[in-house]
Amino acid sequence: MKLKILHNIENKIYFIPSLYAISATFLSIAVILLEHSYGRVLADLLPAYFFTSYDLSKTILSTIAGSLFAMITVSFSTIMVVLTMYSSQFSPRTMQDFLKNKITLKVLGVFIAGFIYSILTLLFLNDTLQGTGDANIFSAMIGVIVAIVCLGYFVYFIHHAANSVQVNLLIENLKDEVIEIVDSIEARNNSNDQIRNDPPANLNTLTNREAYQIKPQKSGYIQKIYDLELTKLADEQDLIIRAEKMIGDYVTENTVIFKVWQLYPAAEFKEDFTDISEKILTNLVINNERSKKNDIEFGLLKLTEVALRAISPGINDPNTAIFCINQLGWVLSRIAVANLENTYYYNDKDELCFILEDISFWDLLYKTFYQLSHYGNQDVSVAGSILDALVIIAEGSPQSVKEQVWHFSHYILGGFSKEVLEQEDKKFLNHKIYRLARETGHKKEKENYYQVENS
Repeated sequence: MKLKILHNIENKIYFIPSLYAISATFLSIAVILLEHSYGRVLADLLPAYFFTSYDLSKTILSTIAGSLFAMITVSFSTIMVVLTMYSSQFSPRTMQDFLKNKITLKVLGVFIAGFIYSILTLLFLNDTLQGTGDANIFSAMIGVIVAIVCLGYFVYFIHHAANSVQVNLLIENLKDEVIEIVDSIEARNNSNDQIRNDPPANLNTLTNREAYQIKPQKSGYIQKIYDLELTKLADEQDLIIRAEKMIGDYVTENTVIFKVWQLYPAAEFKEDFTDISEKILTNLVINNERSKKNDIEFGLLKLTEVALRAISPGINDPNTAIFCINQLGWVLSRIAVANLENTYYYNDKDELCFILEDISFWDLLYKTFYQLSHYGNQDVSVAGSILDALVIIAEGSPQSVKEQVWHFSHYILGGFSKEVLEQEDKKFLNHKIYRLARETGHKKEKENYYQVENS
């Protein structure tokens, strides 16, 4: 339950700025208390230029507060411009990549923190030190340091915003996000002996019995499944739990999201099943939007949508689409060797506790390219780039993946409009399919399959 609450809080845009705002509040209180209680001691320890008079301190802090408020306004306007461009030029799904980017949120947090520090310090100065003409106030110096830091962050934010609207950098970032998710899942699975990709020999016997069904309490997208916690719960209750839906799936109150079997059929539940069901659902996070943190398919979807926008008649930027498709090929090649399709969780007694069956590689391949194949069926460059991506996937992959890639190329080329091909186009595509056939071990079949003749 605590993990679920923490996950929901961390996904909120206001989480990081709130941390900075709270920190600035404590800093302001600490500085004023220190100044009020140990002002003379500080005057003896610190150089004289650290201190200012009350009037000068008030002027400095007022100026800083006004300047930072203006920075916040400019930054907010910049964010709205970038979000508009993301929505119209790239994909509405990519907006959260900028809006929830840690750099963006940290910059806003620093500006808000500086503004709060200045305002609160002004308030405390008015209450405690008004009328003192001595130059014994050092909170203004702290305010100046904060202002300089904010100015540096402002310059960095402008640089970040300028880079964010460059489509090649956006595509690279989207690719790196998916690769990071794959790497983290694979590293965790490899480091835990209780997580395996091999099912038990008696899996069918265990799961062919009548199952208890669990449905969610609200509709939305699955953002997180706490698999290790569910494994521990299943072990404690002598259960086998299977997730019927994956991260990124949309579910309603009528969707069966978990199926539960008793490990020992003749035994009774250790608790009331309603209580067990509630405990299981506490290890599930459902929200009204998909999250990019754990959703591999969502990351691929965003890359696909950027490519689709690039080949649309309104934008007509095939080179961006080609670059994006190449990155899709690299991501899928990484997924192909990660072996993430099926994951089985065992307890210390080597008994199956939890099953989380992820999307198959074939389905992932299809969902990544089927829209690109449909909307780019008359663009030779798109067909060629998809074949290049399939070659990238086949390189270094096991033979089972190579076979899937080769058969998938039939689907891609079968949906292409042959009528638009000229002789040079045919030569171009013949070369691509030859490379793929050679890489997948189907060199003898390439002429028989691809129904385009050389002149």
